[in-house]
Amino acid sequence: MTIKAILRDGRIQPLEPLPPDWTEGQELVVEEPESVEAEARINQWTKELDQATAQIPTEEHDRFLHALDEIERASKDAVRRECSVKATVFS
Repeated sequence: MTIKAILRDGRIQPLEPLPPDWTEGQELVVEEPESVEAEARINQWTKELDQATAQIPTEEHDRFLHALDEIERASKDAVRRECSVKATVFS
């Protein structure tokens, strides 16, 4: 289990309640976050994603967006029909 904490005045202070099964004097492992390394990986991933998506033709992008709109419309229609059936059953 991971607990977020901060270092304040030379002591590690939890930012959230500790699990009830943890006992006084229990040994814990504290690790420094990988913020710099993780940020570099995210930035590299973002750059690669931007380069890949820039190669998608505009027509393909538009076709994809249209398909998403159709899926959303069909999903909403299905939910409306389901709610209508339930309303009829419970009336």
